[in-house]
Amino acid sequence: MKFSVAQRAILIAAFGMAAVAPAQATDDRAEIQALLARVKALEAKVAKQDAVARRSKAGEAPTLFVKGPAPEPVGEDSFHFKGLTITPGGFIALESIRRSNWLGADINTPFQNIPYGFQPAGHTDEFRFSARQSRLALKVKGDLDPLNHITGYVETDFLGAAQTANSNQSNSYNLRMRQFWWNVDNDTYGLHFSAGQTWSLATTNSVGTKIDSYLTPPTIDAQYLPGFFWSRQPGVRISKDFNKEFWVAFSAEGSAQTWAGTPALISNNPGWVGGPFSSVTTSSALWPAGYAGPFVTAAPAGGGLFNAANNYSFNRMPDFIGKAAWDVPYLPDRKLHIEGFGIVRDFTDRSLWGNQHAWGGGGGGSVILEVVPKLLDVQAQGVVGRGIGRYGVLNDAAISVSGAPLPITERFLLVGATLHPTSQTDIYGFYGGEFQNKNAQYYGANVGGVTRLVVGGYGSPYYSNWGCNAENEFAGAATPAPFTGTACSGNIKDVRQATGGIWHTFYAGPAGKIKAGLQYSYTWKDGFWSYLGGASSGHDSMILTSFRYYPFD
Repeated sequence: MKFSVAQRAILIAAFGMAAVAPAQATDDRAEIQALLARVKALEAKVAKQDAVARRSKAGEAPTLFVKGPAPEPVGEDSFHFKGLTITPGGFIALESIRRSNWLGADINTPFQNIPYGFQPAGHTDEFRFSARQSRLALKVKGDLDPLNHITGYVETDFLGAAQTANSNQSNSYNLRMRQFWWNVDNDTYGLHFSAGQTWSLATTNSVGTKIDSYLTPPTIDAQYLPGFFWSRQPGVRISKDFNKEFWVAFSAEGSAQTWAGTPALISNNPGWVGGPFSSVTTSSALWPAGYAGPFVTAAPAGGGLFNAANNYSFNRMPDFIGKAAWDVPYLPDRKLHIEGFGIVRDFTDRSLWGNQHAWGGGGGGSVILEVVPKLLDVQAQGVVGRGIGRYGVLNDAAISVSGAPLPITERFLLVGATLHPTSQTDIYGFYGGEFQNKNAQYYGANVGGVTRLVVGGYGSPYYSNWGCNAENEFAGAATPAPFTGTACSGNIKDVRQATGGIWHTFYAGPAGKIKAGLQYSYTWKDGFWSYLGGASSGHDSMILTSFRYYPFD
């Protein structure tokens, strides 16, 4: 901390007034220099006291990594430019992950792709080192006037993977935009407006609906864990707070749809079903000749700044989200945060030469409770709806037997606790899961004089699980006679995970923070039961480590 010009002038005047009479005969220049030296000494003393206070607040262990006297502070956490306060952020990370099944994934785990037993990848493990979660961030704050305040924020990492990205020799991965938004706060009416790319309003907040108070599980895995309801996407948001305790907010956010594939033909065996039906088939087998089937995505047109190697879903409108949050004055020394939200979505496909639509959406809520101040926090979240899978790890919708979109009913659950045994250590444990409902469809059809039971929808027991759990034996072959179809075509029923870990801060002071983390997780993936092959399941055991340096904290 340094004294301003005015503060220096006051100190010099005070010292000078105390010595006016006897000092008039002395050399004025020598006296001024002596007074300036005393001011410098006071500045150094105050700066040291500030550094000690900051280290004490951060819980620094001053003897760890530090030999001799503590280093002098190098300056403030922020700097100023044209009336703006600019604060850098981010961290440098080296992380690792070891999986019991090979997924071909970096530090983020696609939990829905945990292999079943028929896949060779399900019988070999995987290890990765990664520095790609290293993060760069910058926050800019300023005052438009005494009652209106503006904030801008950008945050990036290196988890992008362009066509030239590789892990073979150069380990080249591109910078990726995580967040890029601006926000205006009005003190008079408690209004807040933001625009840009940020965490979805549906993501749990820790304070009201503040745009920068999102609460993520403390996992090393960049995909967090199943059951965590989240997205980062562009949009616009407006919110209102009532005395900083009760908040309401509404947002319109960029949308996308993810789709479950349509299983292939199940059986052509007369008598397989019994009763009036002589065979079973999926509706895709009855589509008109030359018809390629419903379209749910398409490649982008050239020149639109989308990657031509990817397909994009048909979007007619944004996702609309509303939320209410209450920061309850539970006890003077404890925190209780409660929130609830609702979401509305639209699904579109192109089927039988026409556009077909379906509405989806749902709602849920979260609770964060400080059970023991500065020692134990617990949190829980639950969400239920139709067509909300992309906010987790599963799909939004399937194709109905008519070719129209069929939003899948899904439930999210997340519970967890974080223990703070010391100011330097956090120990956490979480359980999360995503559970999708079966929505199988059936109807009878006469095709070429053959009465068939046509099946479709999501989770039908007629979809084959014959080869899901046997390595190679059925992987490349059709289901054995008298049945036909693919060896493992059933849909996913649920994905669940139990995880726990520890973070420890080895150093916190004027040079930033040094932290290390260790996480273990066990994940279950289950398919729906089938008449042909029973149930299918996959499992993965993972160990993750992280070593991070936060130079700006």
